[in-house]
Amino acid sequence: MKSWHSIVPRIKRALTKYGGVDVRSLQFRMTAGVTCMSVLGIVGVSGWMYWRTQDIVMGGQKQQIYDVARQIPQDIEAYTTSMSDDAALQKAVMVRSLPDVSIIVSDAQGSILAQSQSPWHDDQFLVKLLNIPKLSPQPNVFKTDGQHYIGCKVPLIVDGETLGVLHVALDITESNQMFGKLMLNLGTATVLAIALLTAAIAYYVSRSVQPLRKISRITANLTVDDLDHVQFHLENAPSEVRELAQTCEVTLQRLAEALAQQKQFVNDISHELRTPLTIVYGYLQSILRRSQTLNELQQEALQAATSEAERTIRLLQDLLDLARADSGNLQFSLIPLNLNRELENLIKILQLKHTHAIQLNVSSPDIYAIADSDRLKQVMFNLVENAICYSNVDQPIVVELAQTNNSAIIQVCDRGVGISAKHQSQIFNRCYRVDAARSRSTGGHGLGLSLVKTLVEGMNGTIHVNSKLDHGSTFTVTLPSHLINDHGTDNRSRRRRREARAIH
Repeated sequence: MKSWHSIVPRIKRALTKYGGVDVRSLQFRMTAGVTCMSVLGIVGVSGWMYWRTQDIVMGGQKQQIYDVARQIPQDIEAYTTSMSDDAALQKAVMVRSLPDVSIIVSDAQGSILAQSQSPWHDDQFLVKLLNIPKLSPQPNVFKTDGQHYIGCKVPLIVDGETLGVLHVALDITESNQMFGKLMLNLGTATVLAIALLTAAIAYYVSRSVQPLRKISRITANLTVDDLDHVQFHLENAPSEVRELAQTCEVTLQRLAEALAQQKQFVNDISHELRTPLTIVYGYLQSILRRSQTLNELQQEALQAATSEAERTIRLLQDLLDLARADSGNLQFSLIPLNLNRELENLIKILQLKHTHAIQLNVSSPDIYAIADSDRLKQVMFNLVENAICYSNVDQPIVVELAQTNNSAIIQVCDRGVGISAKHQSQIFNRCYRVDAARSRSTGGHGLGLSLVKTLVEGMNGTIHVNSKLDHGSTFTVTLPSHLINDHGTDNRSRRRRREARAIH
């Protein structure tokens, strides 16, 4: 036999799989708990009513049998003063007979000395009544020929003399059937009451947890800019839920203040550090240009210091740009750009700086997009240098440029180590590193791709990555296109001029 502990998990899994029920939710637990307690209460009351009703009905019928068996000896004793013993016995039996009560007096050998006249029994029933072994001095229930009776068997003693054995039986078949129908109706009413009560409890609990669902829905859709002015508006909610909402509001406001202080600190410290580092970087470059008097070890040290200073300046610039983006102060000058020309210039600069081969594949000449030239350079520098960091020197970096009806598409492809699927959805998060040790060795600080995403979205574009381990990665930037006709005229400008002429 399976234990209850093994059945419960199966029930939970079945409810979750086929009924879409979250068995761990507060709503389910409250509904199940209150329903179980209510069902136990209803079943308990119904059971008590069944037992009590049966006790009252059966108790009255047993008392009736007991009274008949007790009064017959008294009647015989009264009648013997004016008639013979046999006549007194028969008269006492006839007087106490009722339509549904059968009375028999037999001697020790089982011969009938007196009997009542009743339409519901015959001689065969009398014989069965005499031979029923279950009969005792205390009235009890027995069944014969599909009928239910209450009967008892007691010695018939008058004036200290035993005249025989008294058998008394009461037919309770009809009352038993009525009682069964009553209990059936009670059971049906109980089942209906449980069903209605369960539905009412489920509805009430669902309404009761709506404020909690509202809190969860609002907080799930919060952005950083919304933290300091969140209002849940739960005036009709229970006191405990309102207290929870107020606590959440205060906590979110404190979090917003902490984030604002953190952003301000990052902005201030970046400003303070960038200027002296830029000066140091300038001095280091000046010294390197006049390094003929330096030995090889000193030159290597200066080159390492220059490289680290340059990397730190870029890090501070990324921090400043992200801080400006968070505060809404990152400005974009969105104008039509010839992406062919922009990418060619960028790749020339990158090719002078790196030993990797960088290829540019263009699907058509003069592809235009609405973008910011400086921000686009930042995006491409970050994507290409990221590809170079994680690729072998003999593997070229491929930049592809194409255009659709509404978008210009730039792809940066490498054949490097690739990114696993579980990391691809998080690589655009700030300070996220797929491999922290490897990122430190390649100089990454986890801000480049986050800044790229911020800049691309600031230019009304999108970016996504498609990568496979040991097969490389492809970063795809999509920008809104800007179509130019054969005469070099902006189609949108021509459309606006036509509309203006139509109005005049």
